[in-house]
Amino acid sequence: MKRFFVVAGLSCALFVYKFFIYPEHKPANDVVNLALSNFSKSFDPAIAFNDDSLVLMSQSQESLYQYHYLKRPFEIIPALAAELPRVSADGLRYRIEIKKAVYYHPHLDILGSAREMVIDDFILQIKRLAFKPLKSTGRWLFDGKLKGFREYSEKVGDSYQKMIETDMSGIRKIDRYTMELELVKAEPNLLYFLAMNFVTPVPIELVEAYQNNLKDILIGTGPYIYQGLKDNTYLFEKNKNFRGEFYPTVGDREANEKKLLKASQTKIPFIERLIFHVFPDEDEMWQAFQDERLDLIDVPRKFLAKVNSLTEKELEAYQEEGIIMSYFPSQRNRWLGFNMKDTVVGKNLNLRKAIAHAIDFSKYIEQLTQNTNLRANSMYNPSLYGYDPAHTLPYEFNLEKAKFYLQQAGYQPGELTLTYSTRGIQEIHYKEAEFLKTQLQQIGVNLKIDVINFADFLKRGRSGELQFWTDSWIYDYPDSENLLQLLISKNHPGINKSAYSNPKLDALYIRLAQTLDRDKRIQIMREIEHVVEQDIPWILLAYDSAYIIRHERLKNYRKSFFSRNFVKYLEIN
Repeated sequence: MKRFFVVAGLSCALFVYKFFIYPEHKPANDVVNLALSNFSKSFDPAIAFNDDSLVLMSQSQESLYQYHYLKRPFEIIPALAAELPRVSADGLRYRIEIKKAVYYHPHLDILGSAREMVIDDFILQIKRLAFKPLKSTGRWLFDGKLKGFREYSEKVGDSYQKMIETDMSGIRKIDRYTMELELVKAEPNLLYFLAMNFVTPVPIELVEAYQNNLKDILIGTGPYIYQGLKDNTYLFEKNKNFRGEFYPTVGDREANEKKLLKASQTKIPFIERLIFHVFPDEDEMWQAFQDERLDLIDVPRKFLAKVNSLTEKELEAYQEEGIIMSYFPSQRNRWLGFNMKDTVVGKNLNLRKAIAHAIDFSKYIEQLTQNTNLRANSMYNPSLYGYDPAHTLPYEFNLEKAKFYLQQAGYQPGELTLTYSTRGIQEIHYKEAEFLKTQLQQIGVNLKIDVINFADFLKRGRSGELQFWTDSWIYDYPDSENLLQLLISKNHPGINKSAYSNPKLDALYIRLAQTLDRDKRIQIMREIEHVVEQDIPWILLAYDSAYIIRHERLKNYRKSFFSRNFVKYLEIN
């Protein structure tokens, strides 16, 4: 018999009183049940960019490179590439060879089981990133970096036929399995870029059959074959013809201490079937874990308080009962964002200063994260290159200063109403909005709450239609430069939701992107941070953490925000 956490009504209190008998034992490695918070809006690797979509895609699609599952700091290793790229001495040419005899999943009468992956499929995908009608969120990987990328985009315009027929000067096909990329300038993070979902190979047959609209098509070379969406669940079956890949034979200290190397040299994947359940409601997700309908979940925010306060004795008791809790630092930042083109908040620095000094950050951490997250002291994340632990922000909770800056901004208490848009419709988003409303009421600023779902948040945010919101960023690769793309002028409309534009920052970013020396890169990052702090397009809040809870029958799990293809390493008994 098992003792489980039980939710009483909608309370976030957790009680340990329910006894539950395991269901009939399932065959080892038969099926794993995982959770998502949102449905996927697109499976097109040129477009998809939210984490839930990328997790789904990463089970079926692969890129040239991937992250070593058991090493920290993060290390790039080949995936579909035969080896790491051969780079010229000046850093401008990358020769990439892909593995041979790797085959796509069959798909209707469009792709047969003998359709081999070839280098043309990668070249086509890079072209798709440049094709304007797709409005690719991955365009930034090569724009201004790969020779001829921008010129190709302008030349082909909206013409699909030209997209297919026109060559890009920076890509040279050597043979059926090899290409060479020529850069405009050395790019320190190109290897990270080539590990991203944006560089998934795409067969021309799919592009032609679906008129370049791959939103609902999830086909790849990966370890699992997508079976479709049914009853709020995404279904996958093991790819019996998956290329030969084996569980890692080495790992870092943590991997060895937690005995994550027992499956070394065993061919992966292990599990036969994957089921991803969509739970927009946190209570339903938590209950599904209790009922053993889920094998692993990120602990929902509303339950973090109890999980975070468990004693060592309680943790040991849960481990004895087959429940494993783990803490992982997150490569994710959280902040408040302003629309810098908005005539009210964007044009008034003193108003932004007033708001920055009106937020009680300690209460935010306590009430919104149950003291599980770390108060931000910098733009940069503590777990990544570029962070300075001694850095301090130019604002703090101080109501007197907040009222002073509000007066300097030209407003009397009660005169101003701002619109705050939520990042989703879960309970935590309502709670966050109400917290901010209460905070700003202390200085006489009213807050109108605009409740929108996550899809609308992304759409409206990237179109510049929001005024004030909470934003979050999961790093795409382990370098602080990644975050700075959200503040570059050319990325609005787009991921620069704040529409922030400062020529000095843009120039510094260009220097950073061209600098390979680590010490010089750090110096430029410091200068960029100073520029941003003078303008306050963001109010830094917290560095997120991840608490994972799983049943002990699930083996080999290690959290990584970069290794979304983690399921292929899992075993279940």
